[in-house]
Amino acid sequence: MRKFPKTLPISISLEHLPMPETELKQICLEWEDQRFSFFRPAVVMEWKSTPLPLGKSSLILDLKLSLPFWQGLVAFLLPNWYYQNKKHQLTEILLDQIDSKNKKKNTNLFFKLWNRLWKTPVSIVWLNLGFIKISMNLDLDPKLLPNSHILTYDGEIKLYFRIGYLKTINYQFTKKEFKAPFPKFAEMYIKTRDKHEDKSLGKVYYSFLGYLLETKSDEYLLPYLGFNFTLPNSLRNHVPDEIWNVIDPGIHSLWIEPNLSANELEFRTVYQVSTSSQNHPK
Repeated sequence: MRKFPKTLPISISLEHLPMPETELKQICLEWEDQRFSFFRPAVVMEWKSTPLPLGKSSLILDLKLSLPFWQGLVAFLLPNWYYQNKKHQLTEILLDQIDSKNKKKNTNLFFKLWNRLWKTPVSIVWLNLGFIKISMNLDLDPKLLPNSHILTYDGEIKLYFRIGYLKTINYQFTKKEFKAPFPKFAEMYIKTRDKHEDKSLGKVYYSFLGYLLETKSDEYLLPYLGFNFTLPNSLRNHVPDEIWNVIDPGIHSLWIEPNLSANELEFRTVYQVSTSSQNHPK
């Protein structure tokens, strides 16, 4: 009859990990879905993450290691040495996994920053900028603008479109110029009231919803150009084609919208840089 241990319980504790507990917990849940496969043949029986000050966290893992005959013999003869040796090995495996996650996160942050610098529009130049307001009977999802209350008048919402030809997209270090025939481009706004944290309502604004192209099937190109605010189909499918008729086919005016990153509830500012236009909002 075998007298040597067949399994060995091992507990690992890591303190002051350089990440918030919510992030650590999410990582552990992903590992749990994979049954902590990187620990095999050890099995994780239980784990616990704990938040610490300054955005750090701790992690405790309880594992069970199956022991073949000869490993069981060593564990029986040299219990303390064997336990510490296996604990060190498993701890190093865990630290390597955490380090790998951090490197992947940092790499993703680098590429996000890189894309933001090279692919995020900072300003655009319009030709023949025009404006149109319409009223529509639409039942919109309140989650579309969680911080605003969508206003209705006799059951209809008020929509506002800034429409023109798209001449230039300026990025941080480069720009994209379009040639005739210029694409018809639009920004869409909706009349709302600001919603405060205490559920009270504030001022009335036209809130930005997203970008449109005249040809709906071409709008898949917008994210490639850096325009990530596109309309959900539940809203885009109701936009009438007639809005595009506001654009004068002749080139009469040039406008620049200098700050696309402005987080405003009102319309982003535009400046006329050439001949006069009858369509500038008062």
